[in-house]
Amino acid sequence: MTAVARPHFLLALWWLLSQLSAVVFAKPVSPIAPDIYARRTDPVVSHSLNGSIIILDPSTQQTIPQGPGTDGCGAGFSFPAIVWIVFLLVIGIPLAVAGIRGWRCTTGVSIGLAAMVCSWAAIINSVNEVGISDILLTLIVLAFGFLGLVIGFFEFARIVAMVILCLIGGLSFGMRITLLKTDLLFASLGLNWLIIVVLGVAGGLLLIWKNRIAMLIACASSGTFLTSLGIDLIFNQQSGLSFGLRSLFDSNDNHLAYFLETTYEPTLSTKIIVIASLGLTPAFVYAQHLLFKQPFTRRGPSPSDEELCLNYPTEDFSANRATAFFSGIWDGAKLKLSPSRFSL
Repeated sequence: MTAVARPHFLLALWWLLSQLSAVVFAKPVSPIAPDIYARRTDPVVSHSLNGSIIILDPSTQQTIPQGPGTDGCGAGFSFPAIVWIVFLLVIGIPLAVAGIRGWRCTTGVSIGLAAMVCSWAAIINSVNEVGISDILLTLIVLAFGFLGLVIGFFEFARIVAMVILCLIGGLSFGMRITLLKTDLLFASLGLNWLIIVVLGVAGGLLLIWKNRIAMLIACASSGTFLTSLGIDLIFNQQSGLSFGLRSLFDSNDNHLAYFLETTYEPTLSTKIIVIASLGLTPAFVYAQHLLFKQPFTRRGPSPSDEELCLNYPTEDFSANRATAFFSGIWDGAKLKLSPSRFSL
């Protein structure tokens, strides 16, 4: 019996979540800390006569232009918001319920998600005070995601996609932990990211020793994270987890005033959604382990030496070498199948 099937494994996770919930629902003992939003520079914050925040560059004493810290989700139930809600639920629910059986779909989603997160973070941290429209930002990020999805379909990307998904699973679990309290779990942005990175690396390292368990956790954690984000967008729109993710990722000096004026305060519904997603993660891990015992890969076993020697053709098939090459990239038929449940 594997570790995911042992009762004490699930009991330990439930105990951790119960202790975490006691901390989350406790009242903060200190006021909001503006230094939570660490920036590349240490700007000077002042206030104008009308009460608006002015950000000054300490080296030049010049005003840093400020703009809205948009994330592409629009406002309320605008078109970009609906697109993201549908995307998150369509991808998140199947990944949480049956990601271990997704094969090429799972590997494609893995690289697609990584491409989307990287492109989204790069754009919001590089735009000026004018910014970019939510529709255009959404289209760009989805385009990167589609490109990653296509790449992940091919056999040559399978190992990389597995590693990426395990990293995403750990990172998404850590993000939900840090997003449970007002102004994040710790006053220091670096400490919050330390927790996230440690869990992400742990998920990636687990793939080396327990690849099936690692992939089960990765699929369940990533799927529940996406689903919880989609549900929270329905109930809390852009002021819930969406704003919390911006607080974690956005280090653009042109958005500093926006984050100082707007505080991340998760509502009770947001906390319930996040804690429920964390609690359901081990449940989906166990469910997928019981329901899908077959190997992740669907390729048949490699032919034996006797089968290869039998009626071996002597004709020249050099004209078909290109076709055979691309066929091998697609299905990996020439790669040896690992005896483990989740083949590496």
